Amino acid sequence: MANAVEIAASEVELKAQIQAALVPSPYRLSPAARHGTIRYRLGERNGAVGWSWPQTGEQYAVRRSDGLELTVCKNCGHETAPDAKALRRYLAPTPWLQIGDRAVIGFARAAGGGSVDARMRRLVTAVQARLSGPVVYSGYHGAREALARREGDCTEYALLLAAAARARGIPARVVAGLAYGSRFVGQAHAFGPHMWVQAWNGERWVSYDAGLGEFDAGHLALVVGDGDPDSLRGAMRAIAGLRIEDAFGVLDEDRAAN
Repeated sequence: MANAVEIAASEVELKAQIQAALVPSPYRLSPAARHGTIRYRLGERNGAVGWSWPQTGEQYAVRRSDGLELTVCKNCGHETAPDAKALRRYLAPTPWLQIGDRAVIGFARAAGGGSVDARMRRLVTAVQARLSGPVVYSGYHGAREALARREGDCTEYALLLAAAARARGIPARVVAGLAYGSRFVGQAHAFGPHMWVQAWNGERWVSYDAGLGEFDAGHLALVVGDGDPDSLRGAMRAIAGLRIEDAFGVLDEDRAAN
């Protein structure tokens, strides 16, 4: 009983820490707006100053005299295609993506066949069904542990999805950043720390978010990699120094990229 009380207290403390890291949104961002392209103007201080923002097919960053301009979209950015070495890296096991584990391999069969998009969407659904327990903030549990525990937060959703994708031969990388209105942080109109996955479809990296259901322009990527917990500490320091000063929709994605 004492142990259960300690765990509950720890969860309350961790949730409070996460909520303290929330970045307020200057506006309510409707689902329609988030399904388009959004351009943000960000203020940077402390750990956010000079942060190297990932330039992907879904976002690009430009530093201007009045701050950093970040544009997020479905397909308006530009990223060099990965070479064979990079793709091998994103197919390899890691201590938290245990793609050779028998249980992970079995779970990954939910992907079925078809296109990368079809398989990833099935895996998203499978992860959501598997992690049907309560939101739990404590720990940093890899794919194998998430599969066994059936609970977690966005970390476990992302790591299990990435591991399952790699187990099915789909190069996958883990993204850490901010997401608008995340159910994991308990506040609707703010950006909270979040993790999701990008899969290589043979032409470009495409984001999939098992935790929130879908990727949209409310996702701001700060780190792209293997989901190494050590690499996320800097991202949390950067988040603490960020301020979203403005956000507006861009109707023409092609024009936004120019």
